[in-house]
Amino acid sequence: MENVKKILNTVRDAAAASLSALVSEALSDASMKIANEPASKRSHDLNLMSERGAVAERFAGNIRVYFDELTSVVAKEVNVLDYGSLSLVEEDDLEAIIAMEGMISHARNCDISEYLTFTTRLDTLFYGTRIDESNNPMDPEQIGEAFKEAVRPLGMTATELLVTYRKFNHGVFYNLEKVLAEANGILIDNKILPDLDMAARSRAEHQNKRSARPQKIDPTDRAFTADTSNAVAGSQQLLPIMQKLMHRTPGAGKAEQSQASAKVVIPGAGHDGMMVGKQKLEVVADDQLLALLNKLQQAMPLESAVDEKASATEPQNLSQSVGDLLEQESSAGTLRAIDSQSSDIINLVTFLYDEIWNDKTVPIPIKELVGRTQITVLKIALNDSSFFDSGDHPARIFLNELATAGIGWTVSEMLDHDPMYGKMQELVTKLVRDFVGDIVVVENLLQDFLAFKDEYGRSHKQKEQQLLDEDERKNRLEEVEQYALHKIEERILDKEIDLFARSFLQTYFHKFVVQVILREGPGGISWRPVMNTIDVLLWTVSAYKQEGDLQRFVKVNPRLLLNLGKALEVAGIEKAEAEEALGKLQRVQEGCFKKPPVANFGVHQESNQKDVGVEPGGGVSQDSLPSDDEHLLEVSKYPIGIWLEFQGPLEQAIRCTLAAKIDTIEKYVFVNAQGVKVIEKSKMGLARELKAGTVKVICEAPLIDRAMESVIAKLRDENPVPVA
Repeated sequence: MENVKKILNTVRDAAAASLSALVSEALSDASMKIANEPASKRSHDLNLMSERGAVAERFAGNIRVYFDELTSVVAKEVNVLDYGSLSLVEEDDLEAIIAMEGMISHARNCDISEYLTFTTRLDTLFYGTRIDESNNPMDPEQIGEAFKEAVRPLGMTATELLVTYRKFNHGVFYNLEKVLAEANGILIDNKILPDLDMAARSRAEHQNKRSARPQKIDPTDRAFTADTSNAVAGSQQLLPIMQKLMHRTPGAGKAEQSQASAKVVIPGAGHDGMMVGKQKLEVVADDQLLALLNKLQQAMPLESAVDEKASATEPQNLSQSVGDLLEQESSAGTLRAIDSQSSDIINLVTFLYDEIWNDKTVPIPIKELVGRTQITVLKIALNDSSFFDSGDHPARIFLNELATAGIGWTVSEMLDHDPMYGKMQELVTKLVRDFVGDIVVVENLLQDFLAFKDEYGRSHKQKEQQLLDEDERKNRLEEVEQYALHKIEERILDKEIDLFARSFLQTYFHKFVVQVILREGPGGISWRPVMNTIDVLLWTVSAYKQEGDLQRFVKVNPRLLLNLGKALEVAGIEKAEAEEALGKLQRVQEGCFKKPPVANFGVHQESNQKDVGVEPGGGVSQDSLPSDDEHLLEVSKYPIGIWLEFQGPLEQAIRCTLAAKIDTIEKYVFVNAQGVKVIEKSKMGLARELKAGTVKVICEAPLIDRAMESVIAKLRDENPVPVA
């Protein structure tokens, strides 16, 4: 571990130095640009040139922290909720925030070839810890966050912030490939996968992607937004890498065993007509191989229905099946075989679908649907090997979109009556039936599905869509009020909440939420802290307490009451009435902490999940876990948007995504695919569930991408690279 840390520190220091130098240059450019802005849009106290050294130093420090977090736990300062300046939020502030989100998204999806090799090498150093975009210190999101925190103390105006972000994007993100190349060089010098090679993309393609306008995505919506681009995009030439890993050692384990059992490879440097023993080698032509695959496909049912009590059918071993057919068609004097390139592709597709089958986070309905495409995908890959290399390949995007659409499903869902599932069945059937070699068929099916998902999403968010326009909101005041009340009531999972606390939320705070919606629309930049405030308030009046809650209450409640007071002021509540209501609420809160805590409640009762089909109970010990417990540390690192599956009694399961982490009270809030709050857990309670095995993480990375990464990892692990 010491050697790993030494290598990591070398990469850390080099990356921090290179990136901070780029940041300094970007700030210099931003300073000149800001100087040309009208005086009304500039801060008179800001001298960016004199501050750039301090900003670059803070930025480098933040980058080092991200690296250090991989090998140690770093305590972070808790940010207490404060939206007291809500009424002063300007539209340009929102533009700057969204602009940075777009820059991060664009940088991540710009197909930086060095990024994949760096991630793969870094992952090799940490057995048991998966390196991905959530914890990779060189991921654009981590770099962007490090910069945002570094400039925060400057107190920039909205215009200055937007200009600075844009110069940062041009100066840092556009040069990230060079920094990654330097980091890769350090890892190669330390013998970390020195033979790993990613072919560089063309400069023309690089410029085309850089000039594309980045998509603006509200960060609060990312957990529910299907992203057709992905981290392993573009022409990364993964097929040669996987072939190299398959054939690099005499005892290549799984890969070699599969090839041997399939009996489909041309031996050695063989050619058509050569003798193998007493048999003459006959190389199967492309059309003959296609006929074999059609024969296999005809033996499979074209359509199938989901049986809620059944498991998905295990994927077919195509290597074995093709090998058996070739053996059947061979004779005493003739040995039918296929070339090694086709054999490799058959094996890799087999491995790919094996990994999808073995992925416990993939719901059975998705496994069943994707499993039916195996032979068709093999035909596509044989005809176009860029299926392995390009994240933009229509077939990969199609399969990833299927998985994204069903990420929240469980086997208990009534999918036969779900329009989305019906559409997915229809399109998979068309893919299997209609594909005969023309990729346009796949492209058309993909466009059909994307259009359906878009329309399906709009129908579920019709009311929000109607309220997005500012003038429309004013004309629909009654609908805004109903919408606000509905959103407040969604947060109340405990139906036995104190009556005054409920009334406070439904009357006074309701008026404030209405004002937020009228100003920003549904899901605006203030939406998450407003919803978090409701959750904190509900926590203070909850009957369920755990160790340390009183200390947290004493710390957080003064700020909570202050924020509530500001909210009532924004809502137009008279000062005397507001003070009386807050005084009564405070007495209710203090009374809840004076009552004996409700004891012996199971992990599921903690969130009162009766409303979502999970009965109280669970039987997990309520003892606190030590601060260095691996499950507690893992929960601490969960990012917003991560999907989890909670297991309840009678094998019922609930899939939901983390919508908020309220550090001040150590509370995690989860919502379903429609954005409705369904579960809330304390940090300790969630860690206990993780330890007990009643909750598991659902990976959000694109299905095919992570299956391919798993194939590469397994091929690599058959002959691990030693760390010098």
